[in-house]
Amino acid sequence: MLKMKSQLPVQGTNDSSIISKFSMALKGYFSDEFLKFFAANHRHRSPLINRGYYIRAKAMERMFHQFLQTLFGFPVKQIISLGAGFDTSYFRLKSEKFLCDSTFIEVDFESVITRKLKCVNSHSVLKAMMPEGAPKCSNKSVIFQGRNYILIGADLRVIYELDKALEDAGISFECPTLIFSECAMTYIDVESSNRLIEWASKKFPNAAFVTYEQIHPDDGFGLIMFGQQCVLLPNGLVLTFGGFGIQDGKHQRLGGCLLTDVTTETFQSQKLEVEDQGHCMGQRIHHCTVLLKDQRLVVIGGRSSPSKAYNEIVTLRIKSTTLIHSSELKSDTKTQTSGDIVSAEAHVLTHQYSSTDSECPPARWRHTACVVQLGDVEKIVVFGGRAPGHKVLASCFILETEKWTWEKVPQDQPGAPGPRHSHSCTVWKSVVVISGGVDLKEKPLAAVHTLDLNTLKWKQLFIPSFIPRYSHTSHIWKNNLILVGGVNTFPTASPGVGVVNLQTCQYWEWHLPPQDLLRPILLHNHSSVLQEERRKILIFGGGGNCFSFGTHLNTCVIEIDLQELCG
Repeated sequence: MLKMKSQLPVQGTNDSSIISKFSMALKGYFSDEFLKFFAANHRHRSPLINRGYYIRAKAMERMFHQFLQTLFGFPVKQIISLGAGFDTSYFRLKSEKFLCDSTFIEVDFESVITRKLKCVNSHSVLKAMMPEGAPKCSNKSVIFQGRNYILIGADLRVIYELDKALEDAGISFECPTLIFSECAMTYIDVESSNRLIEWASKKFPNAAFVTYEQIHPDDGFGLIMFGQQCVLLPNGLVLTFGGFGIQDGKHQRLGGCLLTDVTTETFQSQKLEVEDQGHCMGQRIHHCTVLLKDQRLVVIGGRSSPSKAYNEIVTLRIKSTTLIHSSELKSDTKTQTSGDIVSAEAHVLTHQYSSTDSECPPARWRHTACVVQLGDVEKIVVFGGRAPGHKVLASCFILETEKWTWEKVPQDQPGAPGPRHSHSCTVWKSVVVISGGVDLKEKPLAAVHTLDLNTLKWKQLFIPSFIPRYSHTSHIWKNNLILVGGVNTFPTASPGVGVVNLQTCQYWEWHLPPQDLLRPILLHNHSSVLQEERRKILIFGGGGNCFSFGTHLNTCVIEIDLQELCG
């Protein structure tokens, strides 16, 4: 008997997938009145997952319609779904009267098909659409056999059992047949999937084989398939605030701060409790955190949900950040810190106005903020981002940190960047450098803009062959703009590390190394800090959502050696 790896993880993707499909339908992306009968619960997925499933649903719908309309009037035709799960295509096509003279066959693990049939029989709407069942087939793999709907419980890796079940169910191997796999082949080993496709091509001479699968499996997203902020403190420690991660065994938004000692090889971390009497910090993601020269941390914006954006500045003052390492403690004592964040005060943005402009920035997230020194005064430049109501912002404001007043940068000028979010910014001399991002139409941008802080004039740089990217980070090293990671829509690997010489506008890109299946690296939605004395960039966090397996988070600190990168 063949020994197979556990089927449970693969079968579990069906349960997650049907919930994601239902979320997509609830948001109005695609009409499917039958999903509610199969979804075990109602969860709202992220916009990225909703849109991904919308594209998937439209692609499958177009394929079905094209096949059935092309063969309209043909006496016999059939559709075979490999790895069907709780897919509702049969019920949608039948309700639309597309299945005249057509047989719909679904194949999946026996346990999945049995659960599906039980679910169908428990809902009168679905049960009424089922054809009358034939007498029980002698082949136990044929779970249900009706005039135009057949359910087969079989492992796609065991070809002879699948072949025998289809034959005993009485399907035709000669009539026009559409065989499709919707995000199922990717969970089968290469040898087995090759055998399955080869078998189908020989067994069905009048068939088309269509597969909708994850592609480019060498990048981190394909292998498995998040917005915290990090600040490097003067003593070499890194403070991380907020974000999305794992706490108490659950993926959730995080509150509080984490202090990491990056001066040692072990990178020990300790959670810091915050005295937050006004409850102004919250569990926020996609905010910005910067460090002032008086050691105050300033947190601007962010959100706790797509409908709740933070509209205040939070300043955090650190009393002491000296970690006591485990080697200095008793064996039964965990890593501790001798001091922590001892105060937090909030300044609400809408309560302060600049002397030159009555407007101040709206609440936002996925924006950027950076500290600039103009004379004796420190200022914070805030640009772009998203706002409630699906707005994408192009406004730029400068916050004076002594009086906490705002000044708006004129936007109606040549070279000014348009609305965007998920971009990155850094400071080069007296210039703020804005790179990448996503525009109003959710198109990744291949653009670099600069803002001269002395004249408040924008300029767009012309950089040949510059690739679009978003959800990346950036730093300045020896007049070079270093772009770390990100996402784009190219049919190649995800962005690696890009370098732009800001004096010559020369640009080159380093691709990420081949990914480790057990420890993939997703260089987006991360934060990073520059260690100038060590010539290193340290990357913290990062990750993303998979349509089937949920959330993947980077679990280690990643180093980039600038000496090797730029010399």
